[in-house]
Amino acid sequence: MEDQTTLGGKDTIEQVAGRKPLLHVEHLEICRTGVGASGSGSKPLLRDVSFSIYSGEIVALTGPSGCGKSLTAHAIAGMLEPGIDVTQGRIYYNGEDILPFQERRWQRLRREDIALLIQQSLSGLNPIRTVRAQLMDTLRLHGRRRMPHDQIEPEHADAIPSHTAPQQVRPLGVLPRMRQMLGRATEIARGGATPVREAYLLSLLRKVGFADPEHILSSYPFELSGGMCQRVLLAAMLSSGPSLFIADEPTTALDVINRDKVLALLQQLREDFDLTILLISHDRQGMSRIADRVLEMSPEGRMHQ
Repeated sequence: MEDQTTLGGKDTIEQVAGRKPLLHVEHLEICRTGVGASGSGSKPLLRDVSFSIYSGEIVALTGPSGCGKSLTAHAIAGMLEPGIDVTQGRIYYNGEDILPFQERRWQRLRREDIALLIQQSLSGLNPIRTVRAQLMDTLRLHGRRRMPHDQIEPEHADAIPSHTAPQQVRPLGVLPRMRQMLGRATEIARGGATPVREAYLLSLLRKVGFADPEHILSSYPFELSGGMCQRVLLAAMLSSGPSLFIADEPTTALDVINRDKVLALLQQLREDFDLTILLISHDRQGMSRIADRVLEMSPEGRMHQ
């Protein structure tokens, strides 16, 4: 992949002639503004960060721990912690300055256009509800406006689960079968489970790397590894059909083999879901193997020139 460095302090919107960026960050500065901040003399947490991302790209934002990579990602998604704010600069998404958005518009943007996967997201899975129940909730509340048949794998489209006829499934023990039946009955009673939704979830879970998605749907999060839970969350985020996917340190604490699998998966998901991807990582070497461009931040929170 081509390894380029975006220059800080310059308007990068003109770097690719004839194309408008999906995301354009311009002279971004973020400061601590809440209780404990020292006022106008407060040192910015990051300053003068500028870059653009074009539709269909995989771009990596790298740099040492504490330089502001994650702050930048949270600012793009409108998820900065209380007391930390953007004090200068602009963030344009599809040509619109999104920084002035009120919370309701931020929520809509996160629901329909921008997905942010962070390590802390794993705590968002309810340990006492099945994966099926939680993904059905996501589809019902925040999912796609339509169920796209083009993303249901052809070999599974004719096998859309029926809740009125027996299914051919691999042999399960008595307790797993009872749990599976109870989970489906609960979703039917709540009006969440439909054959199309079930088939779509099975397809999503296959696309994020699960060989046995039916088993995953019937599992509880505490029965899954951290990496498996991360892929469940990835499927949940993809279900809403975002255009921009931001992954904050997606390979942290993974060995080399599993890291490469995650990166290969992200490359495939770009193709399958027409995604634009921003990867946040301190691992410049690893990211450069899949990224179209690699941007680097200095310890002072500036883009390298």
